[in-house]
Amino acid sequence: MSHELGRKQVSLTVFENEPTARMAEQRLQQEGIPCVVRSLRGGPGLWGSTYNIPHDLLVNEEDEMRARDILDVPPQEMEELERAARDPSEKPQSMPVWMLTLIMIVIVTVLAIAVVVGSRATT
Repeated sequence: MSHELGRKQVSLTVFENEPTARMAEQRLQQEGIPCVVRSLRGGPGLWGSTYNIPHDLLVNEEDEMRARDILDVPPQEMEELERAARDPSEKPQSMPVWMLTLIMIVIVTVLAIAVVVGSRATT
């Protein structure tokens, strides 16, 4: 989808994985609606695979309602209300705690190795 001047892109919906997002993208393109799928967390360079990472489906603002009808996606306001009704305490989590812990362990290990190698080089 080319980003032409004056055309605003809006998020139609977020899919739990790439294959589902790609199927929706193909369905909209068959109907003549230009769209773009965008990975929301990392990508091939960061995780190695985008298969199981949430993906956003973007369409031009003027195509939004038609795209929602084709894919049977409710307006975002309704999605947010349904999500809040299911679990009002649900908060978006940017990164799991275990991943932060693992990153900290790796950083400390690398620094410890650098100190040991540096001290051996000076003696």
